[in-house]
Amino acid sequence: MSSKSMFTSGESEKRWVLAMEKNFPTDHILDIDFNTPPCVFTLPKTLSQSKPEAYTPQHLGLGPYHHLRPDLYTTTTHNLKLADVTEFLGTENLHKFPHVVDALVQSEPLLRSCYDQYIDLDIRTLSWILAIDAVFFLHFLKNYSPRDAKMDTDILMVENQIPAVLLRKIRQVLEPPDADGKSKLYEEFHFFCRDHSPLELNEYIRGDVNQAHLLHHMYYSIVNNVTIQSPFSTYSLQLTDVIDGAHFLADQGLPGAGITAQVLTFMQKIPWDKIIGMFKKGNSDEQNNPSVEEIDIPSVSRMSRLAGIKFAQLASGGGIREIRFDEGEKKFYLPVIKLTASSEVVLRNLVAYEAASIPEPGSTLEFAEYVDLMCGIVDSAEDVDILKRESIVESELSDEEVARIFNGISKSMKKSENKSNIEEAIDSVNTRYDNVCGVRVRRFAVKYGCALFKFASLVISVVVLVLIILRAFCSVFGCRSLFREIFTAQNHNLVLSSY
Repeated sequence: MSSKSMFTSGESEKRWVLAMEKNFPTDHILDIDFNTPPCVFTLPKTLSQSKPEAYTPQHLGLGPYHHLRPDLYTTTTHNLKLADVTEFLGTENLHKFPHVVDALVQSEPLLRSCYDQYIDLDIRTLSWILAIDAVFFLHFLKNYSPRDAKMDTDILMVENQIPAVLLRKIRQVLEPPDADGKSKLYEEFHFFCRDHSPLELNEYIRGDVNQAHLLHHMYYSIVNNVTIQSPFSTYSLQLTDVIDGAHFLADQGLPGAGITAQVLTFMQKIPWDKIIGMFKKGNSDEQNNPSVEEIDIPSVSRMSRLAGIKFAQLASGGGIREIRFDEGEKKFYLPVIKLTASSEVVLRNLVAYEAASIPEPGSTLEFAEYVDLMCGIVDSAEDVDILKRESIVESELSDEEVARIFNGISKSMKKSENKSNIEEAIDSVNTRYDNVCGVRVRRFAVKYGCALFKFASLVISVVVLVLIILRAFCSVFGCRSLFREIFTAQNHNLVLSSY
């Protein structure tokens, strides 16, 4: 059986062979990690076909997937990139740009491993593309100010990401050896994400170097925004101060201060929320009922009107891992979400990135679950109005526009094995809602009223049919004389029976 090759020509095949040879050098040894997972993904059409413009850059192409697109590679865009690259480098570093390209060429295995698809480009062509786009992106972050919402949205798309490992490598070439390029890069990431994220970010993890790119930083900071789940979360700010103080005392030569700082730093990094969640979830065999494609939950207005459920925002900027339903208060606690005209694109790409980067079956897609929840409880402008009054939704968009955002996003297709806090909250809300007398009466009316209506329609149809037949019969045989004879005969029989 023949199959279609990805090679477009003989030169294309030679490029592939050369790229493979770089993985097995003969003259020197490179530290190559073949298990490095890709971090920039192309999205399947099944995901993007519902609204392709939300996933495909419309104004700015970054990286090999979109840099050379004819509709984006215009003279204006090309000159803009080159101007920003020149400005970022300055006269003192302009001569170093070829060294940036050479550094990327020497890192070909790492460079190609960042992308989930084979890139059919010569390594120098690919390195020039990434060098230009990466330095342009560094200039963009350094001088960022809210100015062009369309360009900002393109920069946050899954297929338009520039891997952080390449940005750090370029900084190493351009900056002095003692420069702290890692922390500076993530500070710039955080500043940009804070301006565009629909949800609150965790402010204490911006220095984590295990973040793949800008979109991953936003995703990671949203999902890990926990304020009260951990035993140390109440003291997070104080603990940070203690760690800083311990480092200071260690620098002053105080015995034991260094090891104390290391222990406290280690304790701070432990994912207490996940550890506690393991005890809450219990045995996975007892909870083998994964969530379905569409979340079964009533809308905000129905919960409020029929079940008396109230809504409140999480305290202290809590995140999606703290969503809960309080049975005693009859309150559904949700994080604050800020929506702008570009928020739908950001939400869609965060969901898409999570699905692409967590391929293991049964993994919990935390952000997708949150979006599914919001899509489930927001059906109309009335639902949005209630959430706005409780300061859960903050937006200058109209209630109808906000409702359209959530009604337009498809539900998550992947299933999770373990029940999350969001699923637990949904179960609690549904139990409360289903036990309301008015809801039971309404569901009974909907369930059996339809059957009664069908039965009544059938009876009426039969009666009408009988009358039509009777009328046709009477028009032929004369029902009046017939009924008179029948009536006379019955009276005669009654008279005879009386004797």
